[in-house]
Amino acid sequence: MAVMSTQAELRSVLAASQTPAVSIFVPTHRAGQEIRQDPIRLKNLVKQAEDQLIKEGTRPAEARSLLDPITGLAEDAAFWRHQADGLALFRSPDVFRTYRLPFQVSEFVAVADRFYIKPLLPLLMHDARFYVLALSQKAVRLLECTRDCVESVELPEVPQGIDEALPDEGPEAQLQFHSLPIGGRQQSRIHGHGVGADDVDVVNVRRYFQRVEDGLQEQLKDERAPLILACVEYLAPIYKEVSRYRYILDSIVPGNPDGVREEELHEKAWPIADAHFQQARAKAGAEYHEGIAKGRASHTLKEVLTAAFQGRIATLFVPLGVQRWGRFDFNRLSLEQHDEEQPGDDELLDLAAAQTLRNDGTVYGVKPKEVPGEHLLAAVYRY
Repeated sequence: MAVMSTQAELRSVLAASQTPAVSIFVPTHRAGQEIRQDPIRLKNLVKQAEDQLIKEGTRPAEARSLLDPITGLAEDAAFWRHQADGLALFRSPDVFRTYRLPFQVSEFVAVADRFYIKPLLPLLMHDARFYVLALSQKAVRLLECTRDCVESVELPEVPQGIDEALPDEGPEAQLQFHSLPIGGRQQSRIHGHGVGADDVDVVNVRRYFQRVEDGLQEQLKDERAPLILACVEYLAPIYKEVSRYRYILDSIVPGNPDGVREEELHEKAWPIADAHFQQARAKAGAEYHEGIAKGRASHTLKEVLTAAFQGRIATLFVPLGVQRWGRFDFNRLSLEQHDEEQPGDDELLDLAAAQTLRNDGTVYGVKPKEVPGEHLLAAVYRY
């Protein structure tokens, strides 16, 4: 079971959709008495999925066979000992995926011709996920964070310290980090040993960070979440110089992170991330209002769905916890809406989000009152 963490992974879920596609979301618990109720919740949701499949025309035996892998999880005690705050399960004839989620979700079942992804949007919202990269001479840690959670990311390809990164360097090139009082303040400097030590120090720090960066490339591939450095101040510009990751924030958590608990690093980094998120969302909201005036934005469901299928949406705001059922025919540009879900219906807000993501747009899953203009949804067009 994986942790759903990247936009690329979410796109792979969308690409894997087949008919029938069953999506199940379950709130789970890390500890306490509620853990015992989580498997029961899943069993009830599986029964709902079975009933929907049969209602859609699947034979009862085929429906039960399709759902067998999920049913088996409800009886797997080991599976439930390693949960987070939510669980997403996707099942189709050739696909079975489960993901731990670092936030609570509501119980939900969808049976359609594609997987339902709207409850996962908080993972892609820029104000839901960020990274903290703790750098020092002796260690490297990468923390994946949300507003309320922090989790250490394994770094098998990243050297743990300069000695491991540059094992063949002689003693004259080894680095020592000193703090010297200058002008009544503590300023950090890097000192080595031997002729031309100052130049060698910077060169070796850069080489060390380059190898750290190389090891992080696979981990951060296709990521867009902001990254905050936690390190002594003079190291930050050197790392930013060698890094190819485009989303490193200017502000850092200053000081040597060695020995600092993950929770403390998260607590110090969150105000930096929060300010960035608020600025990004405010900018996106302003672009919507400007776009309305220029004819490059819309809050009409049919227009937004059409633009999503055409790949014209740059930014989409959709409300979490809200559903609109119906059918959209892109070829005919026709939209049919229903007050309640009917056989063959699609959840239209989820459809708009899925198509926007497929076409590399940015999607914000927000509270209903946080949609610009407090409309049902809001989209900013590329053109």
